Amino acid sequence: MKFDDLLGMTTELYTKTKYPIALTDAELNVKWANTEALGRFPGLSFINGVKDLIFAYNFENIIENLSNGKPFSSEPYNLSRLEIYPIIDSEALIGCHVYFTLDNSEGRFSNDNVQENIISAISNEFKMPLTIIFSSLGLMARYTENDETLKSYIKLITQNCYRLYRMSNHMFEAIRFTSGIAKLNLQKGDICSFIEGVCESASILTGAIGIPLDFVVPSEKIITSFDPSRLSSCLFNLISNACKFTREGNKIRVKLELLQCNVVISVSDSGIGMKENVIEHIFKPYFSFDPNGRPYGGSGLGLTIAKSIITLHGGTIAVESRENEGTRLAFTLPVKYEEDLPDYTAENSISYLSDRFSSLYIELSDICGSPMP
Repeated sequence: MKFDDLLGMTTELYTKTKYPIALTDAELNVKWANTEALGRFPGLSFINGVKDLIFAYNFENIIENLSNGKPFSSEPYNLSRLEIYPIIDSEALIGCHVYFTLDNSEGRFSNDNVQENIISAISNEFKMPLTIIFSSLGLMARYTENDETLKSYIKLITQNCYRLYRMSNHMFEAIRFTSGIAKLNLQKGDICSFIEGVCESASILTGAIGIPLDFVVPSEKIITSFDPSRLSSCLFNLISNACKFTREGNKIRVKLELLQCNVVISVSDSGIGMKENVIEHIFKPYFSFDPNGRPYGGSGLGLTIAKSIITLHGGTIAVESRENEGTRLAFTLPVKYEEDLPDYTAENSISYLSDRFSSLYIELSDICGSPMP
């Protein structure tokens, strides 16, 4: 493998991700860093950026260990841990991936943030190995063009990585909501443009498996406050469910309409629907069902979290379903905002599709397939 191949794979995987990641050559010279890494560690824009973060260590010893396949880790700041993983080809070190595990709180030792600190720490410890596995799969995929068996294994591993990613996201979000520490990162902007971006990206994935997704939004702008990250996860989860309980001729329709001081957003499908004894339980934690009769078809947290997100926004959520006819899930959001909120910049389908770790792929990977690394 050439370093240029490694650089191409790294930028393709991690340019859009929200996790700070950098790439060095075999001498620990910085050759690339994503926007998140540069924003948190501006020194990475310089060739000695990584060395400056670990200046207290012996570089020759680090490089020797890396050349022998041993990763390196340190804590250059109180709020992060730096980990360097070697990329070795033909027994030679060609470069390194540098990952930063961050504490999301402003002060690690603040008593007010103890629960969030614990959740963030465990979440980071869980997701870091998955990020490294994705990197390794990306490298392996470069050498499997003519090996269909190996490609099938990489696809299977990738699919299950996304499943673990989704499960960890759901688990930690559920803990935040049940413990009462979840907070919205509100922005003010046009909810119509937001819904269009979400639906455009989702329709590309659902269309690939033969389930068309249409969306209807008003032509005029509706400015309100919302948390784009959490609300997109909520919508992708609802769309995923609409695909999961499908049948021949199924189609999905997302509609946004303004009713008095609220927007109403509905996700309808013409799938297999649900029985009444199932409908009354769907928002309960850990309840899940499989249409083939098995008691659980997933973690059972997706709709619980969706309801918590909508409730925290000040809205309500309800479901209508008829067996063998389809399901309609609708939720309301109050139209209101404060002037000092940051402005939301609308994302189009390209923004969601270009980030391999976006909520689009995480929520829909089981249904629509996961992108090869």
